[in-house]
Amino acid sequence: PGLTDDPDNVAGVAKFVAPMKNVEWVEVLPFHQMGAFKWKDLGLDYQLAGTPPASPELVSRVLGQFRDAGCNAR
Repeated sequence: PGLTDDPDNVAGVAKFVAPMKNVEWVEVLPFHQMGAFKWKDLGLDYQLAGTPPASPELVSRVLGQFRDAGCNAR
């Protein structure tokens, strides 16, 4: 959330992908923190630690944008 989900960015990606005949669907994968422990285990700084998970409303909006552009989104 807040990195690649800007409405204009999503619209641009959807417009780019929609005419591609070889793309069967777009899989919208909501951001989560499930893998954060791996960064710690590797001794690396996890720069997305403060990023909240995607809300259902955000996911719904992004799915709708892809579908409105003609993409099979799930």
